[in-house]
Amino acid sequence: MTTSPNKARKGARRQPATPRSGPADGLTTMNFVGGLLLLAIGLATSLMLVLDHFGGIKLPGCGQGSPCAAAAASWWGKVPGTAWPISFVGLAYFGGLLIAWLTSRQGAAAPLRVLVRIGVALSVMYIVVLIVEKHLCYYCLGTHAANLGFWLVLEGCRRKTPGSLVPFGAACGMFLLVSIGLYAAESRTKQSIEASQEEQRLESTQKIITATSEQAQSNSETQTTQPQQPVDPTKNATATPDSQDATDRPWTGGFTGRYRLGPEEAQARIVMITDYQCPDCYRIEGEVMAMLDRQPTVSLSVKHFPMCKDCNRHFPNSNFHPNACWAARAAEAAGMLRGNEGFWQMHRWLFANKGTFTNEKLTQGLSELGFDPQEFLSVMQTPATLELVQADIEEAIWLGLHFTPMIFVNGVELKGVFSHNAVPRTVRQVLAQNPPAMTADLDQPPPAIDKLVSDWRDQYPRNMPHDSQPWATGPDDAKVNIVMWADYQEQYTAVADRAIRKWMAGRSDVRYTFRHFPFNQACNPVVSRTAHALACRASAAAEAAGTLGGTAAYWKMHNWLMDHQKEFNDTTLKQAAVEMGLDVDALFKAMGDPRIAENIREDALAAQQELRSTNSMLYRGGIPTIYVNGKVIPRWRLEQNPIIDLILNEAAQK
Repeated sequence: MTTSPNKARKGARRQPATPRSGPADGLTTMNFVGGLLLLAIGLATSLMLVLDHFGGIKLPGCGQGSPCAAAAASWWGKVPGTAWPISFVGLAYFGGLLIAWLTSRQGAAAPLRVLVRIGVALSVMYIVVLIVEKHLCYYCLGTHAANLGFWLVLEGCRRKTPGSLVPFGAACGMFLLVSIGLYAAESRTKQSIEASQEEQRLESTQKIITATSEQAQSNSETQTTQPQQPVDPTKNATATPDSQDATDRPWTGGFTGRYRLGPEEAQARIVMITDYQCPDCYRIEGEVMAMLDRQPTVSLSVKHFPMCKDCNRHFPNSNFHPNACWAARAAEAAGMLRGNEGFWQMHRWLFANKGTFTNEKLTQGLSELGFDPQEFLSVMQTPATLELVQADIEEAIWLGLHFTPMIFVNGVELKGVFSHNAVPRTVRQVLAQNPPAMTADLDQPPPAIDKLVSDWRDQYPRNMPHDSQPWATGPDDAKVNIVMWADYQEQYTAVADRAIRKWMAGRSDVRYTFRHFPFNQACNPVVSRTAHALACRASAAAEAAGTLGGTAAYWKMHNWLMDHQKEFNDTTLKQAAVEMGLDVDALFKAMGDPRIAENIREDALAAQQELRSTNSMLYRGGIPTIYVNGKVIPRWRLEQNPIIDLILNEAAQK
């Protein structure tokens, strides 16, 4: 039978179309897995930068003065016009793309492709910026490289028919969700920090008001009978052979700078120890300058503390602020050439430029300010400017400077300076008492040794995290309770431990608990790098000794580990175990017990309870961190000398 052409055509139309296959119809497994891997890398590096921002981890190479820190602090480190970190944008972006990619097996729609292309353009721009600005943050570069790699994978997966819009919508939704979460976390962190700073500010403001009142009374009693004599705030200080004394203070007369804004006799006299490249100094400087325009009875003077090895012997291996020494010397040169007016002209210019300048930029600025550039540069490079800056540095160290800016009002340190408008608000509270206008003759801050004790005293006690297996020495109801988080292989841990054990000798009113924080990723999930290869093994040895022989055996091993840091290895450990009466085979077997590893892990996690640095038990993220009666010791040594015994003595007397 013959079939008509029409029927044949109808039959052909009824036949199902042959399905297409290959990359044109969706994503191959290789493309999908490759894209997934690249997004995971971008997500991981972004997450690490975010956690570092919150203080949850300390990324190697991302400490103060590093390219990472410089990149984060730069104009490019924030979304323009906001305080929103670029790392937050990166985390939300990669989180959105990951969700989109998981729903894009059938191909990516045009809007998603456009989004990725915009992201790639921004990555290229940021890579150029990082190279030009010499902010070679490897985590940042890794994030942008992952983005470029993902774009190449996406462009190789084309499709003839439009893909679903679901992935694009999912990407936008996840970006918004992550951003909201980051905003909430950032807000909570800022509120917690602000609350802590404000609490410190209020306490020190009351001390300033009290000191100002005492100064006024002293001035009133003596001005008619004899010249003003500086009040010695250290006369009742606890003295030790190595302690500082008011008689060795490195300045003469009252505590003030070489140049002053405002009247010589002022109701509030501010002294700021500053660094022209310090971001916090820049912000607080702006707040103070705005206040001075409205407060004619307030004076301001400054001293230098550049965090730069070029002039600061206390930073021998660090250049946190590479141009800070030259900036400080430029200010001093301006003062030498043009007195008070010249100093403050240069001071303002330096802060306006955040302490950073090239030779060309400085020459241009000098001409604009009316200086002879050649004469100025000649003076700036003389030893005289360096000597003045270094004199300020030594004063700051004598005063116990922790960070810049360090601010004094009427000779009393103002703490909590990082709270909003801290200095102007404190000055207003001081002026509200209507103190008499006086010179700086009576302004005499105490030496560092007093400050370090008062810094501990002013802390609020914290509850110590639970310890499932405490190997504490001393009674439960001890008057002095010491808790130290540290690493048996870290050199200053041994210094602090020896000072504590020396003070404890012969006492029955002290309890000492050592909690592990080995700086080794193998047993410490908090740290992001390994600094001490044998740290985990040393902690395990102490725990194993305690497991086999109880508290006495633990502390024998503890003391041996502290006294033999450099000699510690398996061979010396075996010899020590024999001398302690421990079974060597049992000791080494116990060191591998998972329960011991869990005890070490518990201590490390207890030190870093949450991802926000304000809730970390570690002071500024460092070890050793020491608590006495629940109060952290911000600094337990002065220069290289332990002064923890002064704090322990005070704790024992209460």
